[in-house]
Amino acid sequence: MEDGKITKALLKTRSGEFDIESIHTLNLRDCGLSDLGCISECSQLERLNLSRNDLCKLNKLAGLGNLTILNLSGNRITNLEGLQALENLQSVNLAGNLIGSINSLRCLTALDKLEELRLHDSLRDLSNPLCHNPMYQRDVLDMLPNLKVLDGERILGHGSDVFSMCRDIEEALEKRQNSSIQQLSTPSPWVSDDYFQPPTKFEESHLGDAKEQLETLLSSCKMSVDKSEDILLKLKSSTK
Repeated sequence: MEDGKITKALLKTRSGEFDIESIHTLNLRDCGLSDLGCISECSQLERLNLSRNDLCKLNKLAGLGNLTILNLSGNRITNLEGLQALENLQSVNLAGNLIGSINSLRCLTALDKLEELRLHDSLRDLSNPLCHNPMYQRDVLDMLPNLKVLDGERILGHGSDVFSMCRDIEEALEKRQNSSIQQLSTPSPWVSDDYFQPPTKFEESHLGDAKEQLETLLSSCKMSVDKSEDILLKLKSSTK
C-alpha cells in the first residue's frame, strides 16, 4: 500500500486472488486508506468492506457495476458522488461519517435496487450529523421510498404497518402536547472512543463480520421493542 492508496498488490494480498478482475468479495477494513486507487479494476466485485478507514471521496467506485453490498462505515465521507453509478447496489452502510444533510443522499435516488441503508448505528456509537435531526428518518424515506430497511429497522413487508402506526402516534402526541422546538443535544463523536484501537484477529475475520451483523440485528430488535413500549405508554398517558 502506497500512502493510504489501494494498489494491485494490496488487492491481491487481501483477496488471495492473482487476477484482481476475479475478486468477488473484498475486506479492506481498517487499512488506513485515504485513496481508492485502482479499486475500479475489480470489475466483478460484489461485496466490499471499506469500514474504519480515512476515505472522503467515492468517485472511483463508479466502475463497480456488479457491487451489491458496500460497507463505508467509520470514514470521513461528506459527499456520495460516485455511488449513483452502482446500479446493482442493494445495501450500503454509511454510519460514522460526516454526512450533514438529506440533500447529500440525493444521488442514491438513482439506485432502484437499493433496499437497505444505515446512517446510524447505536450499537457502535456511529452516526452522521444529519441524524441529530429527529425527523431525518422520515425525510430519508420520503426521498428513498424503495428502502426496506433503515438503520436496522424493517420498513416494508412484515412490520411495516407497526412502523407506520408508531410514526402516526408520535406525530399525534407532538401535536397534542404542542411542545416547543427542543434544542438538539450536543452531537456524539462521529466515531466511538475505541475507533483508533487496533482490531483483534477475530475482528478481522469473516466470523467477526458475522458477529457484528448478529449484534446489530439483536440491538435493532431491542430498540424496536423499547420504542413501541414507550409510544404505547405515551399514548395511554395522553388519553387519560
